[in-house]
Amino acid sequence: MSRYEVDKVLRAVAKQDEARGAFMADPSAYLEGRDLTGQEREALLQRDYKTLYGLGAHPFLLWPFTARLAEEDGRTGREVMPEYMAAITPLGRPDYTT
Repeated sequence: MSRYEVDKVLRAVAKQDEARGAFMADPSAYLEGRDLTGQEREALLQRDYKTLYGLGAHPFLLWPFTARLAEEDGRTGREVMPEYMAAITPLGRPDYTT
């Protein structure tokens, strides 16, 4: 169930201004009470897209999450893309079915 919860967080933060604002203001509080493993929670808190991808986060949700948070930090998706691709490409295509 927690992989589905990770995907729900990724989607909400990427697509909903209110969710993104809450995550940016206090990521720990935003994740409170969610059905996440310790590793998933830590990866979300650290915005560790390599670990999230390796854990099976859906790439169609992970990239928008990464790009939107980069924008909140003053970077563009275009600036972040090479770093993102370099991190996830060696992992191949993990099983991201829910």
